[in-house]
Amino acid sequence: MSSRPEQQPARNTPAQDEIPDRLCTWCKVPMNKRLVGDGQYLHYTCPKCVFQHAMKWEKK
Repeated sequence: MSSRPEQQPARNTPAQDEIPDRLCTWCKVPMNKRLVGDGQYLHYTCPKCVFQHAMKWEKK
């Protein structure tokens, strides 16, 4: 074992600006957004009614 910690590979996480906004289907308010599944999926949650939506994230 080495005395120095293992370095993790750098993840290419996009800035919040790169993630598209989405309005709630029911409330028409902007949804909260975050990347899940090691950056493979976008997850949206409505702050008002807690409606959820997920989609595959493919950076273009």
